[in-house]
Amino acid sequence: MSATAKQYPKTVAEVVDILHANMTLNKEFFLASAEEQDLIDLHFSLGTEIRDDFGLWAGNEALLQSCRELSGDANLHVDDASMVIIRTLWEKVKKSNVLDDHQ
Repeated sequence: MSATAKQYPKTVAEVVDILHANMTLNKEFFLASAEEQDLIDLHFSLGTEIRDDFGLWAGNEALLQSCRELSGDANLHVDDASMVIIRTLWEKVKKSNVLDDHQ
């Protein structure tokens, strides 16, 4: 990798921390109030952002491997990897009690 090549996060935890730190309060409320079965609705919005911004389509094998390890699926596809990240972010937001803190 050249010195000018983009450095991508290597783990699901790193990506989730970045996404959470940059999330608006409105988006955090939206995600915290979502049901798990509704997360698939984020595939073409947040999922695309994750796949593009964190190099899943650009060969970020370390992140893809982290998603595979978390999911238990050694053959996990890039599209499904972004859903692992979304679900992990959703779990973090749910645990943060953002809805309770602002009611």
